[in-house]
Amino acid sequence: MSAPADTRRAPEAPGRDASHADPRAAAILVAFVMFLSILEATVIATALPDMARDFGVAASELGIGITAYLMVSTAFLPLSSWVALRLGPRRVLTVSVLGFGVASLLCSQSPTLGFFVAARAFQALCSSLMTPVGNLVLLRITPKHRLVEMLAISTTPALIAPVIGPPLGGFLTEAFGWPSIFLINLPLTLVGALLARRLLPRLAPQRLRFDAVGFVLIASALSLLIYGLDRLGAHPDAPTVPLILMGTGSVLAVMAYRWLRRMRHGLVPLDALRHQTFRAISYGAGMLMRIPHMGLALVLPLYFQLAFGLSPGMAGVLLLANNLGDLAVKPFISRILRRVGFRSGLVVGTAMMMAASASVAAFTVAMPVWLMALAMFLIGMARSVPFTGMVSLAFADVEADELPGANVLNAIGNALSAAAGISLGALFLNLPLGDGLASDPLPYRVALLALSGIGTLSVFLFLRLPADAGAKVTGNAPAVTEPPVRA
Repeated sequence: MSAPADTRRAPEAPGRDASHADPRAAAILVAFVMFLSILEATVIATALPDMARDFGVAASELGIGITAYLMVSTAFLPLSSWVALRLGPRRVLTVSVLGFGVASLLCSQSPTLGFFVAARAFQALCSSLMTPVGNLVLLRITPKHRLVEMLAISTTPALIAPVIGPPLGGFLTEAFGWPSIFLINLPLTLVGALLARRLLPRLAPQRLRFDAVGFVLIASALSLLIYGLDRLGAHPDAPTVPLILMGTGSVLAVMAYRWLRRMRHGLVPLDALRHQTFRAISYGAGMLMRIPHMGLALVLPLYFQLAFGLSPGMAGVLLLANNLGDLAVKPFISRILRRVGFRSGLVVGTAMMMAASASVAAFTVAMPVWLMALAMFLIGMARSVPFTGMVSLAFADVEADELPGANVLNAIGNALSAAAGISLGALFLNLPLGDGLASDPLPYRVALLALSGIGTLSVFLFLRLPADAGAKVTGNAPAVTEPPVRA
């Protein structure tokens, strides 16, 4: 019997055009699929109250639609690198983008919450193969010295999605109803499939062994953890079953880790975890910092619409101002990080971001909308440096042959922090606080302060990064000096 192929270090067999592949073209494609995924995640925020009314559930119950998306996409993330290498990334990306469009159509036609959750699960399955597969190709064909340049191309255009997503969702919901926020994906997915065929280099498939045990352990662990978090957020008064689910998921996660450590050809190589910078961004300080960001994505639209009585369109404008503030700082971040370094940028930027997020709890009904918008703009500016810095730092020290595993591990860390943030946001909103009415601002303020407090803990973890963390990326690596020669 022949030995199984090494999924971690087997060289990529180039296709006809891979040897001359332009990483810029791949970066443009990744930017587009990221745009599509992020638009889908942000455009739904301002439509949640209308969807809840149509489905006959509480607005906070719509968190299950977001959580189901995260649960399925995260559970299948470990397959993304294996499927891409086994079938060819261009083919996989094209099919997954088209499938995302079909799933969006099903979401728009959902008659019940159950049908919607199932359609979102299908959408999540396709999403799990979109951005990770594109990123895998981009990271593999980009020389290290061009990594910052290519990441800037692949991530900066995607910032347009969170800028236009909330107001677009609000205006579409008011004008055409919430199903229209999913129908806009149909022409975008057709464009995405065409770009995948035109821009992605042709990389020949590899014969790889499938680690079935590793997949079952990882998928089961992630599904139980995320579903347990969702149930805890939805029903904080009945924590027993959610805690059992999360406990079981944690045990399976430990088993999966030990299995992957022991297996030479495991489904997800763990080599990248040897780098402190990668661990910190994917599972340490970076995870804690992302939790409040995702929690606020659930809390803020409900806060503005239910507690302040603003329309979906006006709530979208406030979220638009928030994202415009983020975008306004982007052109200067490379210079900022080059001057102060990653550690200082992340420490100071995160502290400012959490203080600014907590300040939203001070908003009142009597506050003019223009003043709210200005405050949201400044809050967006505060978060720009730490988020962009994390994207660049995550892969700064990762070697080329570690990229497939690092890409999956980083995506799993992002998804877990997103699930935790959304579930914690729902948990705080569902606590028995105030008068129990959806219009009572107290639960929203408690959620804002609590989430910001959780994110503040990441400041102390960022302080543990080396002073020269990411120096290879910024170009500030200390020069190697030769010892003086004695005469």
